[in-house]
Amino acid sequence: MSGPRSALQVAALTTFAVVLAGCGDLDPSAGGVPAGSGETAEGEKGTVNVGLLNPTTGPFTALGEDVNAGFELYLERNGGTLGGYGVEVVKEDTANDPGGTTTKARQLVEQHESDIIIGLVNSGVAYAVAPYLEEAGVPLLITVAGADGLTRETDPNVFRLSYTGSQDTMPAGDYVCDELGHRTAAIVGLDYSFGWEATGGFARVYEDAGCEVVQELYAPLGTQDWGPYVTQIDPAADVVFAVAPGSDSVRFFQAIDGFGVTTPVFVHGSTTDETLLPSLGATAEGVQSSLHYAPGVENDANDTFVAAWTEAQGRSTNQYAEDGWAAAQSLEAALTEMEGEATPEAIREALAGVQIDAPRGPVYFDEYGQAVYDVQFREVTQQDGEWVNEVIDTAEDVSQFYTYDPAEYLEFPPYEELKGTWAD
Repeated sequence: MSGPRSALQVAALTTFAVVLAGCGDLDPSAGGVPAGSGETAEGEKGTVNVGLLNPTTGPFTALGEDVNAGFELYLERNGGTLGGYGVEVVKEDTANDPGGTTTKARQLVEQHESDIIIGLVNSGVAYAVAPYLEEAGVPLLITVAGADGLTRETDPNVFRLSYTGSQDTMPAGDYVCDELGHRTAAIVGLDYSFGWEATGGFARVYEDAGCEVVQELYAPLGTQDWGPYVTQIDPAADVVFAVAPGSDSVRFFQAIDGFGVTTPVFVHGSTTDETLLPSLGATAEGVQSSLHYAPGVENDANDTFVAAWTEAQGRSTNQYAEDGWAAAQSLEAALTEMEGEATPEAIREALAGVQIDAPRGPVYFDEYGQAVYDVQFREVTQQDGEWVNEVIDTAEDVSQFYTYDPAEYLEFPPYEELKGTWAD
């Protein structure tokens, strides 16, 4: 694509790395062949080539592998075909390397003739890859990478099923202020882009709802000792709103427990993700969160997903596995509407109109390519000896702009500039 650089191309030139963040046997009743087996099921309408581009080595291996497993499990259960097309899958490892992943994307497109690329966990990697795919005319369906700026262009080549950094926390601003009645909040976040966006989305809505952020604390990614941060939390605050995914979550809650902090804690759902709950245990009991998925969502699609995943993996589902499963659903919905050769252009046009009933609930894409979905409010409880995120309420039909006018929202300063101003 020629002409002036897009916002994605400009962003790819910056150092903007945002981190969020084996399948079972083929269903014998479905027929076909397993994904990634080297064979391709025959489709009555032809074949589509899918490139799965996720980390399978490095610090985000578990996330990438669960996305791949969710996608492949859905494909396997459908006999290797989606929407009447046989699906050939080629997987590549991003290894959390922006430059190397761009090379992998080029190989998928130019050597394996991928018609669509699905995946990406690290937003810095996504920013690096998206401009090449735009120029190549191959659509990108993001499953985890959450930087707000990745879905800011109309007529998009980028679609995203996961959240923007602020999307799942904006409804929490209203919920914590109005429903829970916590009128003052201390913010504790990781000091990088995802932390700024997730805390910023909460803070904007929370303050617009008439409540007040009284304190902001930010810790480096990978903080080993959270004591100096949690001991600074203002005891007069009604609630702590925290964003500390991954191993930082475990250390954060250990410090909260160890220093006897009794202020209620509400978090972005990645901070109490199902992959973390066995390690968090009782330190996170009662902690509430907001996220687009929870294994306890009650609908037929989630019942099917949970049963299939549990049988294949022997463990709880999570947001990353659901993102992969929903990606396969979205591709199926797009292909179902198509006839003839599954070209990248045809897939891109069909994706724009996709509406699915995913495990999380209804999903469709806005004009910028970002998924619109329900956000679940959850609480960590123990059920049958297992720690789970119990669904306690739902905000329906949440877009990346929440209740704000899109044009107005896009004029707001970026969250990285607003860090440190919420408590002023």
